[in-house]
Amino acid sequence: MGNIDFSRLEALVKKTGKSKTSLCRCLGRSPYYLRDVKKVGTKLKLEDVEILANELGTTPEYLMGLSSQEKPLTVPFIRRPIDDIYDGLNPQGQEELCRYGSYLLSREDMKAEEQKPRIDYIRHYRTAAAAGYAAPIEGEDFELIPKDIDTPPGADFCIDISGDSMEPYIKDGSLVYVQRDMSLKDLDVGIFFLDGDVYCKQFCVDYAGNVCLLSANPKREDANIYIDRESGRSLICFGKVILPRKLPMPVYE
Repeated sequence: MGNIDFSRLEALVKKTGKSKTSLCRCLGRSPYYLRDVKKVGTKLKLEDVEILANELGTTPEYLMGLSSQEKPLTVPFIRRPIDDIYDGLNPQGQEELCRYGSYLLSREDMKAEEQKPRIDYIRHYRTAAAAGYAAPIEGEDFELIPKDIDTPPGADFCIDISGDSMEPYIKDGSLVYVQRDMSLKDLDVGIFFLDGDVYCKQFCVDYAGNVCLLSANPKREDANIYIDRESGRSLICFGKVILPRKLPMPVYE
């Protein structure tokens, strides 16, 4: 769940010329949905934030006020001479061009050198998530690192862990992989943004709807975080930490 920065939303609406009614329609909601969200302070689902960001040509992080990077990172399209030749031909000419191209590909002396395997990258956020004590978020402070054999399927980003409150399952200084847009169940481990700080904790909701961010370390009950449902504190889950198995309910010493 995430809160959007309505000052940024309204500026982007004005800049792009899109109406709030059309944005509500993209979300499958009533024409006054965004007005009511602003009035009541409801948190949007992360998938809805992504839809809004895509419609407005920005990033979810910017729309939620977590980043100063308005435009998503893109790779510019470079037009090649062959594109102009192909577009200048009629359908018959285009077919002949493709046929001749196939002939050239059949000749060993015309083939390009074997291309290197494509390397996939994943975001590695440089600011560590606290497993015991808070660490400030740094917005777009990340680097792209190559995925390797240790990168689990479905991982969207990785982040370092600072502190011992998730030991022995997640050690201080280790790297965890995170999948975005995953609904957390009780005792799932997530990466959370709360009051300007980033945490790695087990998620739990009590019978009254209050949220508890738990430490897995039986010696670190002091690092637990309790969020009353009426407190008005803004809690955002960046995603679920990918682990080999579900962690048990912590039993504190």
